[in-house]
Amino acid sequence: MAGLSAVALLPIGSASATVAYPVKSKTLTDNPLYAAGALTTTTCSEKPIKKLSASSAKSSLNGVLACLNRTWAAQLDSSGQRFSKPKIVYTTKTPKRFCGEAWPKGSTTIYCDSSRTIHMVLTRTLLKEPGDLYLLNLLAVYYGEHVQNLTGIYRAFQDVPYRNKSELTEQNRRYNLQGDCFAGAFIGSVWDSLDRPRVDWDDLLYYLRDWSDKYNGTRKSITYWAGRGFKSADPASCDTWSAASSKVA
Repeated sequence: MAGLSAVALLPIGSASATVAYPVKSKTLTDNPLYAAGALTTTTCSEKPIKKLSASSAKSSLNGVLACLNRTWAAQLDSSGQRFSKPKIVYTTKTPKRFCGEAWPKGSTTIYCDSSRTIHMVLTRTLLKEPGDLYLLNLLAVYYGEHVQNLTGIYRAFQDVPYRNKSELTEQNRRYNLQGDCFAGAFIGSVWDSLDRPRVDWDDLLYYLRDWSDKYNGTRKSITYWAGRGFKSADPASCDTWSAASSKVA
């Protein structure tokens, strides 16, 4: 199972006397997305991926992308928000630059908010065990960033004030952990159609712990929010912005 170095996002908000927690932005804590209910249960059939085959991985991921589009389009429609599909680019070599900046060392996937594009590098490491949930979840996590962008969460996140680096880092964790939760909610909504044993989900949670760092959260926080989304299949359970600091450590 391949590891992932997620990008550390840096909001452009300025230092302020306002306390970071509780977060007071209604776009973050009371977004219409949360009131739309659980994600619609749909069928999502996975195509098998051949080991070390970028072409079969691309074909399979495009099938998952279609499922993600259907699921989140319905959710945004229910919440009265405008939906648009993200662009997606697959490569086998890591680009030097993406979204106007140098590609972060160690990352395999990035979402660009300005172009609404997911860029995934299908490395040999990612394709060594292509039959597990890792690739599906990886796409779902970065699709979650697209949802955050469409619903105004990304922009509101940038505008949250902070007094110091500690508060800024916590806000990054709230943002990234919400993406993990959105991915879990999507997987939970299509789980029955994936025809997978529960151990596959448990294995995924085990490997997601490798994402742990000061911007993405502790192992406990990552598995908590991913599991919370999976269990409920409801974006309302992914309101990391209202959670106590201990839940987004």
